[in-house]
Amino acid sequence: MTQISYGLFSELLLVRIHGRAEAYLEASSAERLALVAACRSEATVPDLAQRILSRTIYAQASSRIGPLRELLQNALDASPVGARIEVRSTEDGREISVTDQGRGMTRTELLTDLLVPFRSGKAGELDAIGEHGIGFFSALEIAPWIEVVTATASGGHRLLVAPLGAGPRHEDFSWTLLPLPRPSSTPSPPSAPAGDHAARPGRVPAPPRRPATGTSVRLSLAQPISRPALAAEIAAAAGLVDPAVARIYVDGALVNTARARLRRAAEVPLRLPPSGDVCGALELFVGRGDGVEPQLTITQKGLTVATRVDPFPGPELGLHRELARTITAAGFGLVAELPLGVPLNKGRSAVAASASAAVEAALIAAFERFILRDALYDRELLRAVDHRLSSVLDRLVHAALLGESIMIASAQAADELDPLARTPTVAAPEQVIRFAGGLLDAPLFRSIVVDAGQRPPGAPPAPLGQLHWRGAALTLRELLQAHRAGVLRPLEGAPLLPSTQARSTARWPLGASSAAPETAAGAPGARPGELVYLALDEPLALAFWRRLATEGAAAQHAQPAAAAAPPRPPGAAPCPMPRTSRDLLLKTAAAVPGVRAAAAAMTIIERLDAAISESADLPTSPIWAHQDLYGPDEMAHTDGSGISVNLASARVRALLTAVLLRDDAVAFTALTDLLLHEKTHVSLASYVPRPMAEHGTSFYRRKDWMRRRLLAAIASGAVVDPIRWLAVARRGLVSSALPAPEELSRAFQGAAAAA
Repeated sequence: MTQISYGLFSELLLVRIHGRAEAYLEASSAERLALVAACRSEATVPDLAQRILSRTIYAQASSRIGPLRELLQNALDASPVGARIEVRSTEDGREISVTDQGRGMTRTELLTDLLVPFRSGKAGELDAIGEHGIGFFSALEIAPWIEVVTATASGGHRLLVAPLGAGPRHEDFSWTLLPLPRPSSTPSPPSAPAGDHAARPGRVPAPPRRPATGTSVRLSLAQPISRPALAAEIAAAAGLVDPAVARIYVDGALVNTARARLRRAAEVPLRLPPSGDVCGALELFVGRGDGVEPQLTITQKGLTVATRVDPFPGPELGLHRELARTITAAGFGLVAELPLGVPLNKGRSAVAASASAAVEAALIAAFERFILRDALYDRELLRAVDHRLSSVLDRLVHAALLGESIMIASAQAADELDPLARTPTVAAPEQVIRFAGGLLDAPLFRSIVVDAGQRPPGAPPAPLGQLHWRGAALTLRELLQAHRAGVLRPLEGAPLLPSTQARSTARWPLGASSAAPETAAGAPGARPGELVYLALDEPLALAFWRRLATEGAAAQHAQPAAAAAPPRPPGAAPCPMPRTSRDLLLKTAAAVPGVRAAAAAMTIIERLDAAISESADLPTSPIWAHQDLYGPDEMAHTDGSGISVNLASARVRALLTAVLLRDDAVAFTALTDLLLHEKTHVSLASYVPRPMAEHGTSFYRRKDWMRRRLLAAIASGAVVDPIRWLAVARRGLVSSALPAPEELSRAFQGAAAAA
């Protein structure tokens, strides 16, 4: 084969398009010129090769991270497991190099695979990521001068790439291929910058020292980069690579350390269309700390593919989105690792369209498994998310207490992911909870079931020695069943049990005997004489007990003259009431039972708004109340200045009732979060485009910033803790029951008719 030392990228591509690549490589210099001329004369579009190259080089990456990720991907594919990959930069930031300890490339691989787009030498390699054969070309957009030094066990080569024509965009690129001498014991002189051969034609820089095996790619950047910025961009591209696969160093510092802070939370088989064959498993990891961003990061072999601040868009995934926001707001990050069989787009910035639906379905299933089988048992995570995850459970408890049907089960396998097979539920006001049934049937609550035996009415309790008990991890549905039967107690009131009677904790349905629990599976309710004691040392159990206590207190405190309004059945007709101030509410509907409680609740909301406004240096907002003006599912609304709460919303009524009855920290914090949400809309309304103000990235960053400002102001004493105003707002109330939405609506309709 004739040794080729010089050529153009477009020529290699052109002869390949015309099927003459082999003849081109074997031809002499004069014969190559004739072959190229013949191909151009046959081409319908003479400059087709240049156009393809230009689009291949300049239409892949949206930032510098993309080309760097492609070079790291090539290094990972070529390196053995556990190898070291070095990224180094010069002090002026003009040059960076990526060096691996892989197998290197032969002369033929350089000419037929590396320098020809859409041809990859990794085809058929199971552990390789690259598949399109264009990743190397993306580096030319940020570094038009490139030097590649590569060595195999049989020989080494040096490839020099330089641009032609003024640019960017450059007209074409030239390449020069030189053999490298075998390693010697004496060090070789240092090599010149990669751009010297282009600046001074005819003068070739001194060859660098040949490595044993491996490849080093040196880039002469069009725009310099600082060392901290380079480390940050390499970490963004490859910070989640498992160090057991490869250790990646940037200027001597290890950057892929974040994987040690992650743990595997779920795994779901992934089937790709159209065959439906399993290509591997999507793995979901969770963790927090340095290098783990509070967002969903999609990776493949540890390399970042895409990031999502909001992992689950769309109204049908309302509960998933709320739970994900709860977890990421507490600083936890979610990482979805794709199997190597999942195809990506040519820029490696997203999953290929043919596989996107299957990946989304597997991601939803993995997140559901994480919540049901992991997150709700993780003490550290539960304590970190505090009230936010508890408020999700609180909504489910409230719905179940109202008797709303919750029949949706979680997807437990990859073939159960058909959204059309699921019926919407009204367990949450959004009517979009997809796995509420799974939440209700998950054994989350540590309990003790005490069975003293059935005794005649009025008989004394059984002696302590005759008590039979068992530890059980009960579900929310089972606890609600015990509550309705009147046999649920807090663990503080449980009888003292000898330690010798301790048994292993297991999940048994209520009514099952300890000897043969399977015989009573599914038995409704507790047996006569059986009591259930709930341990209150977990956040979810505490939220559940507070909800039960709130419901019970509301029934006890309701006076005949101001009885609590019955819950609105699902699908009930709206009860509209115009947006009104507290004074107008008292003036128009003074005779409606519960109006003073509603006015007190508006006072609490005003104090919350004042605290948030003062901590964020914002003007206070007018506080109004309305009913069903913007849909029955909306809790609050803002017009850009004032904030109005929906007194007909079941969630709003539950929060206000809990706050008015007692200083319920969970309900008050959830109410604060609602006000922060609306106040963020107010603060962004004047200068942020509506699509961004409506729950975009800017919105949630702003909301988190306002939350931090409020907490810091309260901690420093600059703002009075608004929870102190609860006692003042309740002063003079004879009942905390809120007015019935139907009566408020009739009162305002009558006032409008009279006017």
